[in-house]
Amino acid sequence: MPEENKLRACSYFLVRYVPDVLREEFLNIGVFVHSPAENFLDCLFTDDIRRIKRFHPQADTELLRELQAHFEEQIEEHESDLDGYVREIQESFSNLIQVTSPRACLVAEPQAEMQELFARYVGARRAGPPAQNTRMRIKQRLTDAFRLHGVLDLKLFERHVPAEQWTQKGDVFSFDFGYRPTQVAGKPNGHVKLIHAYSLSRDNELVKALRWTFDRVLEKEAADLTVAHEDLPRPLDDVVLSSQSILRHERIPLLPISGFDAYAQSVGAELAM
Repeated sequence: MPEENKLRACSYFLVRYVPDVLREEFLNIGVFVHSPAENFLDCLFTDDIRRIKRFHPQADTELLRELQAHFEEQIEEHESDLDGYVREIQESFSNLIQVTSPRACLVAEPQAEMQELFARYVGARRAGPPAQNTRMRIKQRLTDAFRLHGVLDLKLFERHVPAEQWTQKGDVFSFDFGYRPTQVAGKPNGHVKLIHAYSLSRDNELVKALRWTFDRVLEKEAADLTVAHEDLPRPLDDVVLSSQSILRHERIPLLPISGFDAYAQSVGAELAM
């Protein structure tokens, strides 16, 4: 049965701007949502600097504008230990920028819940929702598509496929998803299919590392790799073109967010054969 109606345990914590700790006056400026089961952590910060200036005219606006990008980068760097990074956040911010204790919640979709929590506790973003071009958001959108079409329930479909079975013991890299089609399941030389999410506009160096890892897989067995990525605006910039070139050179199919639902359906049909 598809998992779209199943609620999952998450936690969220608010980020507060506290210009005078002694007066204990604060303004909510952001929210984090953490789902350990999904290995998901994301954040959303206000871009309404005028509101902050009304609250505190001497606010360091340059610092506040950089918070969204800063934490997006930190989340990607700490993806292998998001639980540890959440603890680090709780312990590290206690002066000008403070975070609340985590609050438990049950959600169907963590990203949608983050938007709702932001609207409730922080307000509206002047520029609208953030771009879907971080690896974490792309991966979560792909997870939601697989869940919606019942793929996550299938026994042959795996999450977090360790690369060390093809590379070397101790390699911490994992492909996001993987499976062997029914007709070759159980055979040692079966054709494994791997899926991994990256941002073509932000993860150029990681794409190069992914190519190296996939080459190691191909040295051991026949395999396919699909890279899920953000929907791309036109014209394409040099970083995107470089990422595309690297992957297409290896004949690695590219899958934009707009194609996730159709792809999830195709995987479900393939595994149901």
